[in-house]
Amino acid sequence: MISNESASPAVKRSTPGSAAPSTPRPGLAPGPPRPDSAPTLREHALLVIRHAITTGDLDEDTIYSAAGLAKQLGISLSPVREAMMSLVTEGTVEAVPNRGFRLVPVTRDDLEEIIRIRALLADPAVEALCARVSEDPASCETALGELRRNAEDAQAAAVDGDTVGFMTADRLFHEHLLEYGLGRRAAEISLRLRDQSRVFAAHSIATIVDSESAQQIVDLVGLIETGRTDEARALVVDNLFYFKRAENR
Repeated sequence: MISNESASPAVKRSTPGSAAPSTPRPGLAPGPPRPDSAPTLREHALLVIRHAITTGDLDEDTIYSAAGLAKQLGISLSPVREAMMSLVTEGTVEAVPNRGFRLVPVTRDDLEEIIRIRALLADPAVEALCARVSEDPASCETALGELRRNAEDAQAAAVDGDTVGFMTADRLFHEHLLEYGLGRRAAEISLRLRDQSRVFAAHSIATIVDSESAQQIVDLVGLIETGRTDEARALVVDNLFYFKRAENR
């Protein structure tokens, strides 16, 4: 797969506004088998490229050609080009004439705005899940089980210092949280915003910050399971502001 929000030790970890140069990755590995959620090659390419953006495999300072990405991902050129153009349309990527594509730079103000919007979705999603648990616990068993697995995977990866594994599991957690709380459209909107934020802690403090974030989502599942709505709403918003924990180290 492209190289959960954890892959190899070479993953770039930086905070917005950091002057530290990025460390180029040795290359991207082919993506995973095409899942049912990506029935076309374009959708599969888009899924894999989004994952690469999330995990830091695609660098803000690098221009990527569609042909080069297609070769590294083991996907034909047309679906990759179409996927990149979709990302251009949504503002995650910009086209560089006669050269290829690059990620749109994200400022701290951009990041604040993105997180505020994501919080507007996460807050009612958590509230809805807590209400459903209180009204009909049996109907929430599958959703809560999935969220707990994602949270525990994130925690295990953080303990192992596996940054890409943590980011991958954390991304899945927030995807499922939104999907189970508000629906698939809300989850997709939040994931697109997450892809645009590209928040990574500095490598020296990544393990600490990842561990804190992982513990938060484990605790969040417990709060939802016990219907502690106000505490759960406050915790999910704090968890989204990942970059502030990195900045305060």
